[in-house]
This record gives sequence, structure tokens and C-alpha cells, in this order.
Amino acid sequence: MKTAGTAKVREALGDYLKALKTEFTMGMILPTKAMAAQELTVERKLSENTLQIQASSRVALGVRIPTVALHMTELFDTAIEQLYRIFTVKDLVQKFSKSPAVLEAEKGGKFQMFDGNITGEYTELLTNKKIVMKWRCRNWPEEHYATVALNFVPTLQQTELQLDCKGVPVCEEENMKFCWQKQHFEEIKGLLQLTTLNG
Repeated sequence: MKTAGTAKVREALGDYLKALKTEFTMGMILPTKAMAAQELTVERKLSENTLQIQASSRVALGVRIPTVALHMTELFDTAIEQLYRIFTVKDLVQKFSKSPAVLEAEKGGKFQMFDGNITGEYTELLTNKKIVMKWRCRNWPEEHYATVALNFVPTLQQTELQLDCKGVPVCEEENMKFCWQKQHFEEIKGLLQLTTLNG
């Protein structure tokens, strides 16, 4: 009993510890690029000092965070062509955002708005139909991007903008909704009214 029981208890404890480690590490933040570079440097120094050559294992980069998807729709009193231009012409983006912008409205082109608080890349542009972007806010975890798709749908004398956003950090859901409603939709409507009055 003493030897067989000890082996059984050790085996049960080993299984329990494995389960604890697995549960504990779920959802943990993985190393960033900077941490990976430090580990590779340490590994290189170690291998130089001990004269051992070993293939380095791949290091997982990034973070795991819970995310949500958003869907919003808004009607604009303008033609599709004008609304599409507001998202793809630098001067118009600067007018509705009331701040400098960097804009390369082409597939793979980068953008930066709201004094660098919003950055990203255009991944798809179908003229007057659809814009898809990799999108991030400055305060999000490093290298984390959401996917923002804007679909332009014609209606009677108006354009419906359908926003689909995937990969928004859960803690930023309300901020993202507010940003799109107040800083985009309402500001764009104000810009459209101004251009109508001036036009």
C-alpha cells in the first residue's frame, strides 16, 4: 500500500498540476515583438558562449484578448459617390475629422486620422460600393487591428452606410460606437450640410 499508494498519489497530483497550468495560462498575454527579440538575443548569446548550435523555436507574437463585432447603419442625405469620397479623399477626411490626416486610398495604402489616434490600412476598395480597412486605435494592445467594412447602399435620395466591424476589444466596444456615431456620422452630416449650403 505504501509504495503503490505513493505512486498513485503522485500520478494524481501530476495530472492535477497539468490541469491547473493549462487553466492558468488560458487567456494570458503572449510575448510582444520586443519580448521575442530579447529572447532571441539572449538565446544567441547563450549559444555563442556555450558553442552549441540549436534551431530556435518559433515564438508566438501578439496578444489574446476578447473581442466583439459591431454593426451600425446610418442614412446620409447625399449620393453614394459623395459619401464614398468623404472616406477616400484626404481634404474631406480632414474636414470632418477637424485634424490633419494621412491617406493613401488604394489597396495596401495606409491611413492616419484624428492626430494619429486612428491608424490602419485599406485592404479593399470597390468604388462607390465598399471599403474594407485594418483599423486600430492608439490605446489598443500593440499590433491589434479590427476589420472595418463600410458598405454603401443606395436608397431613395439617400445613401445608407452599413458599418461592420470585427475584432474590437470588448473593453473598447462603447468607445468604438461613440467614435463612429459622434466623430464620424454626425461630423460627416455636418460637413454635407455645409457643402449643400455653400454649393
